[in-house]
Amino acid sequence: MNPVFLSAVGDTGLTMASVLSTITEVFTAAVGWVGTVAETVAGNPLLLVGVVIGFIGTGIGLFSRLLRV
Repeated sequence: MNPVFLSAVGDTGLTMASVLSTITEVFTAAVGWVGTVAETVAGNPLLLVGVVIGFIGTGIGLFSRLLRV
């Protein structure tokens, strides 16, 4: 996978079309990275334990903040 470079600035300057194109490239790359991580976690169930523990910790943290309000 090629890294995304912000090459939107040329001789004409920064245009809205070039900014949107760059944002689209970055978003597409990020979705691809999430897909790769999801495939890796699904292929190795031991990694799923870490993901589940992370979600549980996040849920507990959010719930405790909710109770403090």
